[in-house]
Amino acid sequence: MDEKGLAEALESAAADRSEGDVHYRCLDMRSIADIARKRGASTREVSIAALKAGLLPLRYVKNIGTIGLEGQAKLLESRAVLVGAGGIGGSVAELLGRMGVGTVVIIDPDVFDETNLNRQTFACGAALGMPKVEVARDRLLDVNCDVEVITHRVAATQKNLADLVSGADVVIDALDSLDDRLLLQEACRDAGIVMVHGAIAGTSMQVTTIFPGDTGLEGFVPVPDEQGKAQGVEVETGNPATTPALAAAIEVQEAIKVILGTGTLLRGKMLYLEMADWDIEFIEL
Repeated sequence: MDEKGLAEALESAAADRSEGDVHYRCLDMRSIADIARKRGASTREVSIAALKAGLLPLRYVKNIGTIGLEGQAKLLESRAVLVGAGGIGGSVAELLGRMGVGTVVIIDPDVFDETNLNRQTFACGAALGMPKVEVARDRLLDVNCDVEVITHRVAATQKNLADLVSGADVVIDALDSLDDRLLLQEACRDAGIVMVHGAIAGTSMQVTTIFPGDTGLEGFVPVPDEQGKAQGVEVETGNPATTPALAAAIEVQEAIKVILGTGTLLRGKMLYLEMADWDIEFIEL
């Protein structure tokens, strides 16, 4: 792109806006789309250029007080890999898109069924029988055209995980079994990528952030079931609507901190929360 011409176009389209005592020069999504079309660029490229020029796309105005223009640009330049698009994963995908994480890779082999309707963000009558990754992709593109969504309708396995997580700034675990989570943890360690883990059971949830070389999920292996799978207690307690949404929000907040290099992470400890009686623990790993 012609950087000088782009800067002039951005400045010409910007308008003044105040958020409290803070004043910004902002661009609405229509102006950004128009500039992108005329210059043969993506809206993400134009949004990043605007942020780096001190101009603010309106869609991110409520993010900036927390992460700043530089942080928003960094999010748009980042890549998050989400493994699982169900109860936790659907909410994770939605939040990543709204925050403006530039590339979201979603991995899940399943289609929606009626048992998903109580808790999964993208589950609805019209989506039943449709692949979860496709529904998630369409939703994210509708929410935020700056986001590139890459989908893989496959099960994550020891054979394909290295390729699936390659190039990620952070990997988010939204899987169903500890066996699969351990495989994902191993792939992230081998690739030198941080993994954010989250799991739920009834009204309880847990989240931790695992850096390569850290102690991780090895100490949480339950007794295998009849098929040899290490399932969690959620098989008995069920998955209500509230718990996966809360776990997803905490996982995404951890992922954002990993990408931006800010804040205190749940590293070396597991946050355990039981909402029934508000039992909150930080378990050292």
